[in-house]
Formats: sequence, C-alpha cells, structure tokens
Amino acid sequence: MARTSLWIGIDAGADEMSICATDDRGAVMFEHCCVTKAKAVHELLKRERRRIELIGLESGSSGTGLTRALRKLGYPVAVFEARQASKFLSIRRNKTDKNDAKGLADLARLARESVSEVRVKSPECQRMRSTLIMRQKLVQLRVTMEGALRSLISLNGGKLKSSSSARSFEKNVRSEIDRLRKVEKVDLREDTAPLIALSVATRGYVEMLDNRLRREADANAVCRRFMDIPGVGPLTALSLVSAIEDPHRFRRSADVGAYFGLVPTVRESGQLRTKRRISKAGDKLTRTLLATAAQQHMRWADTAISTWAKGLSSRLQKKGVQTAVARKLAVTMVAMWKAEKAYEPYPNLGRGRVITADTNLAS
Repeated sequence: MARTSLWIGIDAGADEMSICATDDRGAVMFEHCCVTKAKAVHELLKRERRRIELIGLESGSSGTGLTRALRKLGYPVAVFEARQASKFLSIRRNKTDKNDAKGLADLARLARESVSEVRVKSPECQRMRSTLIMRQKLVQLRVTMEGALRSLISLNGGKLKSSSSARSFEKNVRSEIDRLRKVEKVDLREDTAPLIALSVATRGYVEMLDNRLRREADANAVCRRFMDIPGVGPLTALSLVSAIEDPHRFRRSADVGAYFGLVPTVRESGQLRTKRRISKAGDKLTRTLLATAAQQHMRWADTAISTWAKGLSSRLQKKGVQTAVARKLAVTMVAMWKAEKAYEPYPNLGRGRVITADTNLAS
C-alpha cells in the first residue's frame, strides 16, 4: 500500500496553537491544540515525521521562534506571507484557529507556488532589524512629544529653537520657558516638566543607538562599501543588509526593486493596460530610508545615477524621480554586494568588469 503523505498547518498564537494534518486529498487526519512550543509539536509529529511533506505557518512574531526550532529538528517548514495567506484563509465562512490551521495545511498542499514564502532571518539579523525598528518608534515618539512642546510654547507667545542634541534641546526649552515666565508672565514649568523629561531621555537613548549602529556599520565590510555611495548612511546600509541577509536570493539584482515595493503595479483588462502607483510591498522601513538616501543623492551627488535622474525630471514629477533613484540605489547596492565590488560613481569610465545601476556586471 502506498504511503500517504501528510501536510501540516499550524495557526500559532502567543500562548496556544492549533495543528491540523491532512492527507494528499485534503482529508483531515488529525487536529490538535497545544502550547506554542516546538517541543509540543515534535511530541505530536515525531512518529509521523517521515510522512510529512511540509509544515505551513503564517508569518508573524509568534511563528518565528517556532519555525527556527522546527527546522533545527529537521522538519520542512514554509512561512507564508500574511496578507496573501489571509486571502486564502478567508474562503472559509468562519474564522477560527481550527479552520485557519486546516487552511494553512491546504495552502501548503495546493498553493505553495502561488503564495510568497517569507524568509526567516538568523537571530543576529533579526536583532539588527529589531534595533532599527525600535529606533524608528523612538524617533516617532520624540517627534510627537516635541511637537506638543513646541505647540504649547507657541500658543503662549514663545518660539523654540531647533536642537541637534538632547543637551541643547533641554537648554533651549528651559531657556524659553524662563523667558515666557519673566516677559509674558506665563508659568509653563508644571505643564512641560513631564514632556521635557521624556523628550530628553528619548533623545539621549536615540543618540546612544545611533552611535552603536554607526559602529556596527563601520565594522561591516558590506556596509562600508554601501556608505561610499553619496546619500547612503549607516541606517540605510544596515537596514538593507538586514532586510536581505543573502543577496544571492535574487537571481537578478533588479528584482530587489519589487522586493521593497518600489515598482509600479500593473492593471490589465482586455486591451486596457495601466501602470499604477508603486506596490509598497515589503519592508517599509528600508523603503523609507532608501527614499531619503535618494533625496540626498539627487541633491548633492555627482554620479551616473544623479545624471540619469536629471534626465528623468523632464518626464516625471519629483516624487517619481525620487522613487526611481531609490530603486536604482537598491539595485546598485545588491549588485555590489553580489560581486563584492566597491562603488563606482561613473562605472562606464572604468576598465574591466564594473558595477552599474542597471545590471549586475557590465564589461
């Protein structure tokens, strides 16, 4: 009798997970609910592991550690992109953990080639991503708090100077509050004290993170090469390296544009074909940093890319040119990374095989 294969779906939550196993025809072989631990999954599946074709999970923080542990135990695991997987799971009338587990098992069996798989990064790479995201959240918090302070001071006739550090910010705020108290007879000390303390602490921590990230970028050979590109700083270099991890994932360097959502979407129906706005798929933080780097590159650089961008400005709006340059920078960096080459501002003027923005290597 032929051996029946098993397709496993796991809907992992923070504390508990639902597991469903189906056969080649999609019939449910067994269902189970247990704690979100790889050991619990192993105890359930170890007797059937030779029959297991694939274990399917939905991307998310709960499944990351579980995926690493299961792969370490030798199980074949695929992590599906959450937005695409959710459309497949929405076919079922009722959304329950049990139904989602069954849907993920069906997804592993039927539609693996149609739904994007998510790369589970190494712990070191994931730590770098977490640090960059934490910094972004802290900067957003700082901007919100300082905006509230500026608004409060402005409403009472004051004006807060721009500051480049936590120390100068605290000095400028307290100086303006003292001036308002003496000149305008308005005492804002009690209202602003909590915001000042939080803003100064946040600024100080962000400065500490920036120094640490700068050291890490300087210690990374790939990031050092990236930072030779005008406009690309430590944050952009580290974000791109940690988002990609392995440049050979891309058969063509140009594919990285779509990976970061920097290419336009296309809608085609009958004889009507229209290009729409960029997809904005993939990592938002890296896409934002690439756009900032592109803006600086267009403003200050004298390179083949900046010259190319000037030619685009007659056909595209400024935002479109910035997006095109961001995509070009990403392609260039991946090409440099794969070839282990340094940046060439005008690659066509060099000799031998050099890096270009349009292709991986050019003769």
